[in-house]
Amino acid sequence: MNNLWSSRSVIWQVLGFGLGVWLFWTVLQGAMQAGDFSAFREADPMLLGLMLLFSLVSSVCNAALFTSVSRPLGHHPPLSLRRMVPLNFSCGALNYAPFRLGALARVAWHVRVDGMNASRVSALMAMAGGWYLLVGLAAFGALWLRPSADWGTLGLGLLLLPAGWAIGRMGIAKLPGGLFREARPMLNNPRASLECAGLRILDVLCFTARLLVGARILGIELGLDAGVLLAVVATFASLVPFGRLGFREAGVAGAAGVIGGIDPGLRDQLSLLDSAAEAAAYVPLGLALSVLWLRPHFKRVQSKAC
Repeated sequence: MNNLWSSRSVIWQVLGFGLGVWLFWTVLQGAMQAGDFSAFREADPMLLGLMLLFSLVSSVCNAALFTSVSRPLGHHPPLSLRRMVPLNFSCGALNYAPFRLGALARVAWHVRVDGMNASRVSALMAMAGGWYLLVGLAAFGALWLRPSADWGTLGLGLLLLPAGWAIGRMGIAKLPGGLFREARPMLNNPRASLECAGLRILDVLCFTARLLVGARILGIELGLDAGVLLAVVATFASLVPFGRLGFREAGVAGAAGVIGGIDPGLRDQLSLLDSAAEAAAYVPLGLALSVLWLRPHFKRVQSKAC
């Protein structure tokens, strides 16, 4: 039965990655049909560098999220920021490959290098993913109830956060005993919860700012409210379990189409430019760290086990 399930998982991953490639090709074709790439060629290097900077800050925020959410566990060795930053870049680069290799590498790291059991790793990943969903849904809900980017909308979003946290807490309480036992210290620590909420909000702001800068490069009029919505879609699409490629680009381009007022070719170009800015931050640095930092750590642990 396990072999059958494993085979089915592989088939689904292959099909999912194939779908992602097709989605990416569709968006790329739409961008090429626009025909005019002068905005790319004439882009201010400072603006391109700013998009890259927002991608780097976003990755550090995600690394810090794992440090904060795991602190109440009192695990040794601790998931320090010094160790989580290179791990996050490595896993981010590997997530562009099929089978979501970055997520698999992170699980393997926490089990083999950090010495965590399966329940603790599952709870840690669930809590980190939960903060992604919670902040994204709070932002979406606030803009849906008050479709304008102002201080009132921000306040409404901040009010929705604890309500969503309480609902999520009730859902986590229904997890199997081992998972809930591991998740409970992370749920009951106010400092960790505030840090995670702040880091996820900062991450969404980085996504939003990168999209707004990309829109400026392409000459697209994109309001702050639309930028936040596209950022939420981008973060949600990044959680698709079939790999990073295609789903994010199609999600952002499709959401930009729903918002309206953007030329189809330009919204595809915006989606690709945003993804390229993130890939430029993750892939070169992440692959280098995978070879020079991640792999030696795994080999060292393996040699100690022998």
